Amino acid sequence: MREFMRHSSEFPVAVKVSGEAGSRRGCLRDLSIAGLSFDVSSKINIGSKINFYVPSLSDEPAGRGRVVWCRPLRASYRLGVEFETEQDAYRTRMVEQVCQIENYRREVKELEGRVLEPEEAAVEWIESYAADFDRRFS
Repeated sequence: MREFMRHSSEFPVAVKVSGEAGSRRGCLRDLSIAGLSFDVSSKINIGSKINFYVPSLSDEPAGRGRVVWCRPLRASYRLGVEFETEQDAYRTRMVEQVCQIENYRREVKELEGRVLEPEEAAVEWIESYAADFDRRFS
């Protein structure tokens, strides 16, 4: 049984291994207060320190962590990553919240035909979903 509840996600990410050139594209799969998991195109060794990014939001790292497991899938690998610090966990939660707000903007446009500015979308999303989002991590 897991010590921390995990929450599904599917945001595009980039993963850079400390000491290696370049980055691997991937997809964030789930997130908890202690860590997260990604699907990436190639294996990353257990114990590797990584920085992870959400390219659609920023070129700055969303957080840092250490690979604690790596499992092969059909055409990729799934990594389990433990956050290095509480600050990394907090920052990652904030990045996920921004991603959720961006998804909300797209859904509102697609389903309702309304075009929301980022600030408007944030206000609506926070009013509707922030309490549930915060409970996911308590």
